[in-house]
Amino acid sequence: MKIDIRLNTDLKDKISAYFGKFLKKEDFIDLELVKLMVQITNKTGLEVSVVLNRKGMVKDILVNEKERTDLTNLEKGENSLSGLRLIHTVPKGDSNLSAIDRATLINYKFDCVCAIGASITGMVGAHVGYLNGNNIDIVFVPNILYVNKYGLLDRIGKYDVGERSRSTNMISNMVRQQRAVLVMAEIDKFDDIVTDIRELEGLAETAGINVVDKLWQKRSKPDPKYMIGEGKLDDVSRAVQIGGADMVIFDNELTGSKINNLETALGVKVIDRSMLILDIFAQRAESREGKLQVELAQLKNSLPRLNGLMESSGRFGGGVGMRGPGETKLELNRRVINEKITRKEKELKQVKKTRELNRQNRKHSKKKTVAIVGYTNSGKSTLMNLLTKANVYAKDELFATLDTTSRNLWLDFNREIILVDTVGFINKLPHEFIDAFSSTLEETRYADLLLHVVDLSDPNYKKNMEVVDAVLKKIGAKAPVLVAFNKIDLLPGFIEVPGMKDSNTVYISAESNINIDELKVKILNLTK
Repeated sequence: MKIDIRLNTDLKDKISAYFGKFLKKEDFIDLELVKLMVQITNKTGLEVSVVLNRKGMVKDILVNEKERTDLTNLEKGENSLSGLRLIHTVPKGDSNLSAIDRATLINYKFDCVCAIGASITGMVGAHVGYLNGNNIDIVFVPNILYVNKYGLLDRIGKYDVGERSRSTNMISNMVRQQRAVLVMAEIDKFDDIVTDIRELEGLAETAGINVVDKLWQKRSKPDPKYMIGEGKLDDVSRAVQIGGADMVIFDNELTGSKINNLETALGVKVIDRSMLILDIFAQRAESREGKLQVELAQLKNSLPRLNGLMESSGRFGGGVGMRGPGETKLELNRRVINEKITRKEKELKQVKKTRELNRQNRKHSKKKTVAIVGYTNSGKSTLMNLLTKANVYAKDELFATLDTTSRNLWLDFNREIILVDTVGFINKLPHEFIDAFSSTLEETRYADLLLHVVDLSDPNYKKNMEVVDAVLKKIGAKAPVLVAFNKIDLLPGFIEVPGMKDSNTVYISAESNINIDELKVKILNLTK
């Protein structure tokens, strides 16, 4: 039960007295209760909501701002109706079911949702919505005082027996995939909002999440409690309700306390960009080294936010942001997590020694090493497969591959090199990633040549190149760079960029096998 603090003591006591009370089972709603609900709405402008079960018991009472009905304490039904009906007032007399009413009916699987119009002259009427297969049936009640004569409860029984199977299939299809609202607070710089939110959407889709809405806000500085302002938080809450979202994903890095505050306010799980990226890594890691690196990154990512995350961790369980080989119970104290970090770092040092041994063996063979680098989804794995028949997993999605692959490549009859495919880079790469994946990224430090694959069809390819260059600089990669501008087959009437054609650049299509021989010649010349 949540009662707005603006309600005076007398009205608060009157409405609170109905909590847990059994009304007449044969009535759709108690008329005295309806009159009180309308009275409160007319005096305060607040929306009053009552939840009843089929026995007539008042399960919950909520008094909130219009379209802010807080149902976070109610459990959503699974594959059948919840056995609950939601009845609420609407200020200013408009009783038509809103988008939130319709979404609430579907997402919480209520028996029905009833909106009662309230105005200073009394009750205008009501609209009652029921699920009916893939549709919502709506009944108009001209005068709520006669609502019990419309046989509205009979419609619930009929639906639940005769129509459940069709609705069950509909609802099951809707909830099978996690649904998320994406949020971004753009601080100080306001030029890349659309690009950044689209990239976050790509990450969410890669993680198997259905994006139902995207919102952003320009701010001079982050809100200390929520990252975004409370007005925008209202918009996010509304989007969660309308879209039936069970998760909100922020593009910004969030502290544990902000995550806890947001989850409390929104009633759904909240993660940030770093947690989403690490979740994708957890899904993609296959080798022992990859799994170790993901687990270490997740431990390091959770450590600074531990206090806030401990408060929120039990609320919505695991899943996206906390699964995979690095999944760990956040009730573990800081000392235990530090011990696990130390242990994983020791294990990765052993992996690092193995890699070093492999590099020494390659040096003895006198074969040159070429490391493929680039922004995620630029076509690195597709190129690797084309050149070496490596059969590396390649798909049009972010971080399609995670584990490093090495293959021999013959450039001509006399020259053989070792081609190494590395994990893709991305903007705002979590620092935990670079630390944890240092043994993998070292391949770029010891390579004789870096083959930088660029998706030329991406309008932001120049910015993506800058991101890759910055990461390479951070990890100390100093080898010569051959830039392969990829996906030219996606650019009709393609013309090479003036001033960018030289011995260190080549224009190719790995998918369509365009200019690959030219690429091999340039690799050959640069590795002599």
